[in-house]
Amino acid sequence: MNLDLSAKQRSIQERTRDFVRREVMPVAALWDRQAAFPWSVHRAAHEAGLLNKYVPQAYGGQGYTLVEGCVANEEWGFGCTGISTGVTINDLGLLPLMLGASPEQKERFLAPIVREGLLASFCVTEPGTGSDVANLQTRAVRKGNAWVIRGRKKWITMAPHAHYFLVFAATDPDQGHKGLSCFCVPGDHAQIQRGAALAKMGQKAALASELEFQDVDVPQDHLIGRPGDGFKIIMGAFDFSRPSLSAQAVGLARRALEEARAYAAEREAFDQPIRNFQGVGFLLAEMDIRVEAARLLVFQAAWQKDQGVRNTRAAAICKTFGADAAMANATEAAQVLGGNGYSEDYPAAKLMRDAKIFQIYEGTTQIQKHIIAREMYR
Repeated sequence: MNLDLSAKQRSIQERTRDFVRREVMPVAALWDRQAAFPWSVHRAAHEAGLLNKYVPQAYGGQGYTLVEGCVANEEWGFGCTGISTGVTINDLGLLPLMLGASPEQKERFLAPIVREGLLASFCVTEPGTGSDVANLQTRAVRKGNAWVIRGRKKWITMAPHAHYFLVFAATDPDQGHKGLSCFCVPGDHAQIQRGAALAKMGQKAALASELEFQDVDVPQDHLIGRPGDGFKIIMGAFDFSRPSLSAQAVGLARRALEEARAYAAEREAFDQPIRNFQGVGFLLAEMDIRVEAARLLVFQAAWQKDQGVRNTRAAAICKTFGADAAMANATEAAQVLGGNGYSEDYPAAKLMRDAKIFQIYEGTTQIQKHIIAREMYR
């Protein structure tokens, strides 16, 4: 057991940290206020070789292991989880291609997306269906050499700007989760209707919207894998993406700790820094504990995946704890900052708004606990 970062992992950490502190942190509040996607940051990250972390180098990606990607994502999360969620959307969006596509499909779709700096959205959630992915209402019907997709999706991250959609639909509704399939759909299809960006509490730079597929026809070779592989692809993607996502939550929790720690050293009350008071010191200690524990849980889940070990339980654990750590640390940071913590002129308020979604997307905290309880009996 070795918990030290390797030379490569340290290099990834330093490169990402330097980029985030230079290109992301100075503009994070601005893009949050504007609720707009920072294409300038995306282009800079693409040119710096910081995107498409998990895509194999053969297709132009970075070829990171999951542990390496989590090292990078903590730094992204420290800077701004709104910007990082939007800019690094392909880390989730391209997983269906990596998990289920043929070599020909990867060359056709994956390579140009990476090379040209395009965006791909992962399309599962629907207006009436979130965690119950087996109950998707979007349908795909085979007609000759094509599939025709009809249905609506909601809360699709980067849908307003995505160049491709990885769409999950029922091809055999009577089979339940075994009847789901995945399709790679070009974003410029005339029958796709994109809704306006949804107003959100936090992570405002990562735009999300509804999508309506109005009899969208795609050729047979846009089916990823075989009919019925959709649920397997979704679950495989989540085992990979949940540790990656949780690493951003660790970064946010660490940022909240850093903001609170610095403020407590400078702010004085009763002729001394407030860090000297046990009530504040204990809050800071608890925040530090959460960061350290959440990071180790992320690395465990990521390491298991890299070793080819089934990590469903570990991924659910790190997602649950990491999300709660981010929310708790953001709340405590606002408490340490007092009245200033309630002001948008300080980072704590944004951190609180950004943190909440970690307990909701890619499976709510309650769904993660259901998975953990189920896995205990496997």
